[in-house]
Amino acid sequence: MSNLIFKLETLDPKFRTTFFKHKNYTNYLANSEYAIRNENTNHGLFGKVEQFPDIRNMQTIQKVSEHITNLADRKVPIYRGLISLNEYDACRLGYLNQEKWRELIESKLPSIASKINVKYEDIQYVGAVHLEEGHPHFQFMFWSKGKDISNYYIKYQLKNKLRMEFTNTVFREDLLPIYKEKDISKRNIITENEIINRLKKISQDPNFIRDIIKYENSFKQSKIMRQVFKDEELRKIIDLLIDLKQELKTTEGSIKYEYLRKYPEIIKKLDNISMEILNTSYECKKQVENYINAKQKILDFKYSNKSKLEYEKQKIKEETMKEVIKLIGNKILDFERKLLNTNEEYLQHKYINETRNYIFNIYNFLCGLSYREDSKYKMIEQKFKKQLSKQAKKEKVLEKRNSASFHWEDEL
Repeated sequence: MSNLIFKLETLDPKFRTTFFKHKNYTNYLANSEYAIRNENTNHGLFGKVEQFPDIRNMQTIQKVSEHITNLADRKVPIYRGLISLNEYDACRLGYLNQEKWRELIESKLPSIASKINVKYEDIQYVGAVHLEEGHPHFQFMFWSKGKDISNYYIKYQLKNKLRMEFTNTVFREDLLPIYKEKDISKRNIITENEIINRLKKISQDPNFIRDIIKYENSFKQSKIMRQVFKDEELRKIIDLLIDLKQELKTTEGSIKYEYLRKYPEIIKKLDNISMEILNTSYECKKQVENYINAKQKILDFKYSNKSKLEYEKQKIKEETMKEVIKLIGNKILDFERKLLNTNEEYLQHKYINETRNYIFNIYNFLCGLSYREDSKYKMIEQKFKKQLSKQAKKEKVLEKRNSASFHWEDEL
């Protein structure tokens, strides 16, 4: 289990610099390039503020920002916090979406309120999830809507208690077996040898091994995308998606790539969108290159003739590119089906948010493809090395068979 990073601080509200630090912080939280945007807005802010009961659906956060600026001007103590995980744990435990972090912070608000000596019903907060490279995290601010807090100083012990509480909640499933073993040990229900035997049995359990491999593979195949897309970069793709949606309304049958081959113009438009996504996202393009490269490296074990090898590598590159375009096309059609099956009005910001999410999904899918093909290559490479090793030994035997040395086999 990896550590959770937890930070909590408040600045002296009497200092004028504190006001300026708080003034623009709300906008930073909401509009950071790493912030996960709300489904229906262009910002990523959410929270619990009495004056703004539905922050996630507010088209602009200007009033929220003004409210917090006003609090800072009145010298109300405002706390700032950060909870961060490493990428492995975030992927493994599901902390790659806004809802998971929202549930976490709101489950701890009663504890936070008691520790800073305010009523739970008075505590207010805003925050946003930032999927930043290597350490996805949640940044937030909170304060009391009741009487001003006279003592804003946060003791280290209080921070440490909150850090442990967040850790226990986030890593609950990991910690349960540890707590269970501690409890068993305290009550002397089981002997030390029996514990060792149980651990050996568990470590050899195929279900346990499968689950561990599943966790590791899931992490290796699921990555956080580093690239941040600006709205204007996505608008061209959105225009193409809207145009394709109109075309699909005229079709009959299932909306899948193979079934749509009877509509060549639609397939052409679909392939064009796939290429546009790859050209917009260098990370997606890189994963496709990795996938093709892994397939080409496998050919090195099949052909010794250089001209034949080069021909086959070019051939597999073209075939793999067609395969990838089709696979991405089906991912795009998943999105198109959603658009066709909903009566909800799709505004520009909703298209932008969902298109961004779908590119992230396509990226993860391509990561999985390249990872599996690379694993296949490594497995073949290992077998090939073993075969070469056997052949080398045979050749050594033939070389030494007339040797005068008594223990010539020791030299193999």
